[in-house]
Amino acid sequence: MARQRDVDDQRQRLSEATWAVLTERGLPGLTIRAVAERAGCTTGLVMHAFPTKDALLLHARDLLHAATRLRADAAEAAAATPGQALEAVLLNALSLDDRSADEARVWVSYLAAALADPTLAERHRAGNRSFVARVERLLGASRPAWSAERIRTEARTLVAVAEGMNTLGAADPETYPPEVQRRSMTDALSRTLGPADAGRPAAPDPLQAGGAGLSIRPFDEADTEQVVTLWAACGLTRPWNDPHRDIARKLTVQPELFLVGVDTAGAVVASAMAGFDGHRGWVNYLAVTPARQGHGDGRALMHEVEQRLLALGCPKVNLQIREGNEGVMEFYRTLSYTRDAAVSFGKRLIPDA
Repeated sequence: MARQRDVDDQRQRLSEATWAVLTERGLPGLTIRAVAERAGCTTGLVMHAFPTKDALLLHARDLLHAATRLRADAAEAAAATPGQALEAVLLNALSLDDRSADEARVWVSYLAAALADPTLAERHRAGNRSFVARVERLLGASRPAWSAERIRTEARTLVAVAEGMNTLGAADPETYPPEVQRRSMTDALSRTLGPADAGRPAAPDPLQAGGAGLSIRPFDEADTEQVVTLWAACGLTRPWNDPHRDIARKLTVQPELFLVGVDTAGAVVASAMAGFDGHRGWVNYLAVTPARQGHGDGRALMHEVEQRLLALGCPKVNLQIREGNEGVMEFYRTLSYTRDAAVSFGKRLIPDA
């Protein structure tokens, strides 16, 4: 068992190194030597797992497909209706933050490489067809009276808008920033389904603050799986942080500062885990389901967190943002948070994995 765990850990480390090289250097820079340097191992170890560069390329493509599929699964599971799930899955395909922008650049690189490589082309087509099938299924569930041919046609149109916006956003983010991509996608979906219906409320203007239809309350243990799904959809989970253990620990310390936001159907669509140590307040796991991002839910949650911390006499709130996540940094700047002249250190006392 220990040996298998070592093998799994080694492959995970190589996978993370592969992805890091791809996002930093692009497809031309993805070499066995570059992956070895990033992973801090020998080229022989990399070649033991991936004997050729083609094997490495296919593995990296599978990593991208697996990551996007898991987030789409989580976004779909968090939705209350097929229409809301369809919108969440389509928005999940856009480059709306730093992580998805990295993925979009890698995706475009693979698309270009697939034009001259039959094996990569087949892997790319399989991934695209899987996405189309998901959209067809959700569209059919939203519009059961439609013919199969209409569902196929409308689904391909929606996928074309999503992947087109994703590609353009990767190539020209100034012309196609996240708000333009989001609005283009929701407009296309409104033209397909109608501006609003019982299965899919009309999307609020992403430039307006609000959090319309959001109710904020303390976390309940019954919310656990919805919250873990939400965190996965937002890319907050990491192999070294078990979300179930994080929740269990929080419920033993100031559980009243673990908040969730629920929509009008009662589904958990947002979360924030706060705490006060007597000196500083801290905020972790601020998350808003992708379909509602940009609508004011995060702002509303942070306001509630700040009010609860202030009532405890908290003089200042601290939080941590992963380096390079400019979209999240800008969000906090709009809430009057500023970057401290400090370096974050950490030490793991209890391993989760």
